[in-house]
Amino acid sequence: MTISESIVEAPLTAKYHREAIDEIIQCVEDGVYCALLGPRLCGKTVLLLYIQRVLSGMGWTCAYVDLLPMRAPTLQGFFAELTNLVSGSIREETGIELKQPDPAMASSAVFRAFLTDSVAALHRDLVLIIEHLETVPTDLAQSLLTSLRAAYMDQQNQEFRLVVIVSGALSLASLTVGESSPFRGITRRVFVGDLSPDESCDMIADFLVEEGIEFTPQARQMLQEDTSGDTFLIRTLSQQSAESIILRGTRRLGTREVRKVTNRFLRRDVYHYAPLLEAVRMIEDDPDLMHCILVLLENELVRKAELPLLLSPDLDPLYLTGVVEAVDGDSYRLQNLIYRRFLQSHFNPGRVGHVLAMAGRWDAAIDYLETSLRLGIADFRLDLLPATINSMYASDNLDKAASYLTRALSSAFDVNEAEVWYAPPGEKVLRLIRFMGEFDDSEFPAVVEIPVQADQLEARAYRQAVSLRGQEEGVWLKRAFPLQVRGSKPIGVVSLWDRLAEGRALEQRRGDLQLVGFLNQAARALQAVALSRQELAMAGRMQVSLLPDEVPHFVGWDFAVAWHPARETSGDFYDFISLPGGKLGITIADVADKGMGAALYMVLCRTYLHNYAGDFPEHPFMVLQETNRRLIRDVGSRNFASVFYGVLNPLTGELDYSNAGHNPPILFTGDTVGHSFQLFRTGMALGVGEDSNWEQEKVQMTPGAVLLLYTDGITDAHNRLNEAFGEQRLTNLARLQIEDQAEMILSNVQNAVKFHSSDSPQFDDMTLMVVKRLS
Repeated sequence: MTISESIVEAPLTAKYHREAIDEIIQCVEDGVYCALLGPRLCGKTVLLLYIQRVLSGMGWTCAYVDLLPMRAPTLQGFFAELTNLVSGSIREETGIELKQPDPAMASSAVFRAFLTDSVAALHRDLVLIIEHLETVPTDLAQSLLTSLRAAYMDQQNQEFRLVVIVSGALSLASLTVGESSPFRGITRRVFVGDLSPDESCDMIADFLVEEGIEFTPQARQMLQEDTSGDTFLIRTLSQQSAESIILRGTRRLGTREVRKVTNRFLRRDVYHYAPLLEAVRMIEDDPDLMHCILVLLENELVRKAELPLLLSPDLDPLYLTGVVEAVDGDSYRLQNLIYRRFLQSHFNPGRVGHVLAMAGRWDAAIDYLETSLRLGIADFRLDLLPATINSMYASDNLDKAASYLTRALSSAFDVNEAEVWYAPPGEKVLRLIRFMGEFDDSEFPAVVEIPVQADQLEARAYRQAVSLRGQEEGVWLKRAFPLQVRGSKPIGVVSLWDRLAEGRALEQRRGDLQLVGFLNQAARALQAVALSRQELAMAGRMQVSLLPDEVPHFVGWDFAVAWHPARETSGDFYDFISLPGGKLGITIADVADKGMGAALYMVLCRTYLHNYAGDFPEHPFMVLQETNRRLIRDVGSRNFASVFYGVLNPLTGELDYSNAGHNPPILFTGDTVGHSFQLFRTGMALGVGEDSNWEQEKVQMTPGAVLLLYTDGITDAHNRLNEAFGEQRLTNLARLQIEDQAEMILSNVQNAVKFHSSDSPQFDDMTLMVVKRLS
């Protein structure tokens, strides 16, 4: 028999949570703090009041404090009122009047001292129960927990001790037991566990029997499916079902009455049900969590591993919403039908799109908002256009930006056919970059380029910088709108086909104003993307100009290299540096990240390496060391680069090298067919720390030896099964080619990588270098 069973007869709610009760009592006996967490209205108050009775019966002194009625808006006021509540509860429990500090001096530290002094004055252990922590402002709750932690640390060598039980909603899990919580390491968490389907059935039967109601097995089963796991829902709907049939003059409950009560709850009461409202807030605060809920709404049961969220065994955010139940330890499902029907109604495509747009996930938002409009739900139409504009700004090329534009024309303005024309700077043409409509092979746009001086609607609208009406064809009208930023010439034109208004002139005018406003914003976004592309293209050309014009030419040696950026610019680079004594510096490197920042960092790295290579021609480690110091001094540690730098003596075949965190090059020796080893890292990447150091190693390249250098874009290339090309595949492939010329080895590896990832776009820069000693 457990402790809780041996003291006081438990109320009905406590009867189904005996495990949680026993855990809390064990915490008290062990002298550790406890955090009781559960959904709102799950019965935590009943449990805590019962626990207080149990502990009092066991001889413990308990102070019970409910934070719900507190209204102190300031830190001082909060701790002054809290001190008064604790003192009053102790007085009521023991009859002892404790000395309280001056309310004007109230603070976290003063409250801590008050608790320590109170325990000493009582000459006994004190259990402090604090309920409804979720009703307190977060900063005040944080201060309270910090004060309680300090009190815990104060009593380590004291005769009597303070034990604290805090209780709150599931949303407080991170605050009370998370990694950054003041309670971390001194508190055990206890969840008010979900009722199993069988326990839910038993609780329903208990409630109905208390009311003197007979029920059919089908009625109890329906109530269980509707309310399973939720103590408050079980109690509420059972009582409402009982009241409903009593009003009808009977005491026998059937499925018809249960269905009526459930539908009434969903229609009238569910939108005020605190546990679900709190769950919705938690879900909408985390788009990944919302994605999990959408997956669960589509499926009855989902394995945890298949959910699009990293679930922590310590604090599982999905479980903390209170709307799911674990099944067999590795799967989740929604707890009951009321939860499912409410969440299904709430998270309609428009609402999901709105939440995603507010979270800045515009691309995903557009999909849901478009679906909402197709379903005839126009409530969230205003979210679609800002999401479209933001997605255009975030696009990495004009075609993608224009695709968002045409999607909005279709979804928000009911346009069936449209063309987006762009005027490249310095060129006197309009170039088609996107079209929308139903085209077969014969209807595919035959014209993809229009001279700006042409006598066509699009060219005239561009030259005149005004919207123009074209020829009417039946019920259709072609129109052209210049894409123009105020104060500058147009950057392009949008042409589209409109259905002629039939007695709807005012409605047509209102739609035109919205369309023009949208296109003005779209023009700004397209211009920003175009300028960004131009800047990156210029940076890319600058990068190319810094790469060697040709590979080195030494008697008895063969070199080949390939450099393939994933975008206009690259974080990869390589270099061949002529050194005194006929030696050759060989560099291959990979800067973290992509885009303009990585490109500029690459230029700095290449410049410093090139300069210091001449200063330290015999010592690769010194070249890396000085380059690193210069990078840290000039740009700090905001970025980093992996670098392999070696000094080759073509006469002897000796290669001195240092490897700063780069993918280990593979050296195939010339004396044993197929034998190879890697030139491992001799230090961390450049740019990480100013005091970093690198070791220097030496290898011998004998006749027939092949050195393969590469960046991670080669080995990390994935296929449609998400399988990486990998170092092993690279090594095995190159081993079969070592008798070939360097250019042939290079070509075969490139073709193999291309074939491996043929169905997948190139996401990372790729650089590959082959150095072969012939004789």
